Amino acid sequence: MGQCKNVSSHIMPINESPKIIFTRYLYVKDEVMLTLIMSILGKHESSVFWAYELYYSGFENELFNLLWKIYFDFYYTLNPSFYDYFIKKQKEWSKIRESTIERDKIINMIVSDLLIRPHNLDVFLLRQISQNFEVDIQTTIFNDCQRFDFIHLSKFDDWFNSKNYQNIAEFVLNKCCENQLDEFLEYATSYFKNPTNKPTKDYNVKEKINKRKNTYPGEKRHIILAYIMMQFTCIEPVKMGKKLYVIVEESEMKQFETIYSDYDSSFYPYKILPKACLYSIDEENYLTLFKLKREAIDLKTAYFNHWEYYASFSPVWRDRIKKYNGTINHEEKKIDFSDDDCFDEFYDAYNYETDEQKKETSNKSIQNLTNQRKWSQVYEQYKKNGIFKPEPEFLEELDKIEY
Repeated sequence: MGQCKNVSSHIMPINESPKIIFTRYLYVKDEVMLTLIMSILGKHESSVFWAYELYYSGFENELFNLLWKIYFDFYYTLNPSFYDYFIKKQKEWSKIRESTIERDKIINMIVSDLLIRPHNLDVFLLRQISQNFEVDIQTTIFNDCQRFDFIHLSKFDDWFNSKNYQNIAEFVLNKCCENQLDEFLEYATSYFKNPTNKPTKDYNVKEKINKRKNTYPGEKRHIILAYIMMQFTCIEPVKMGKKLYVIVEESEMKQFETIYSDYDSSFYPYKILPKACLYSIDEENYLTLFKLKREAIDLKTAYFNHWEYYASFSPVWRDRIKKYNGTINHEEKKIDFSDDDCFDEFYDAYNYETDEQKKETSNKSIQNLTNQRKWSQVYEQYKKNGIFKPEPEFLEELDKIEY
């Protein structure tokens, strides 16, 4: 029998944009991200598993950005001091170039630290309302992007004094011109430093923003809104999070590491998914609250007949396929190999045989989803610690959101 020889000049084209992406254990990527959010809010131990499903699939930077987004949406207002710790841990991770236990366990530490902290829905709901509904804040007075004048400042005073969080959010997220963000931030900072407004936490948010280098679109506006809501929260009788941090032992990491086949012990590739897929993607029926990639595709066909193709867009699978000289065949949605030896060696290592798996295993990834929840129910479940009370009609009309 021959042997697959790696071709150094081999290039695998990845210029197509797939409808879905399968992760290392063949979950749908966007659903893993959303399940991570809801499992963290529910303080479930599965949160760490979902984080590592993204991490070990090769989506390391995307995972960090998602965790930052979760932090600003749900945790920042009650845990502002965690910002510096988060920055510190991400820098430690960046300095360790190779994948080691010390490097990888930082993800566990950050997620576990969020799980022990209080949270609320204030910033998240304000963002969703501004994104999905028309909020009238007399936009005609904000047409001039050159400078703020007395009319602007008078309007800001009205909003801040009356705690009109919705108008403040709409302005920060949608109406404030880019070149006015810093000026508005200075206004907000000076407002909270004014003794007549019950001075709150002295917090240099400009410095905090500048510490973030790998950002996602709109993050600056997101941070400014979270900062303002944090200051308002400090005025209210709301219990803030404590400066407690989780220590993760190396022994705790074993369960999250990627599982490989071992022919010597008769542990073949098809046995990996039943052992590795520890949780179902939507055990608590939250996913239908979001817009999902699966809505544009026949997910079962993708999973049973074309899993290699959709997995190839995850870095971990792309590298595996490249190692065995595979190329993406977009037309037929499959992987072509340079010769039979490469084909055989790839499948000897990674043939998960999705079409032969028990329904119990395949449903961990591609279960049918049922509409059982509304955003009004989520609000009732997690409204504790919040200071923003949205109008009931917003929550009732809020449909599938894009996170």
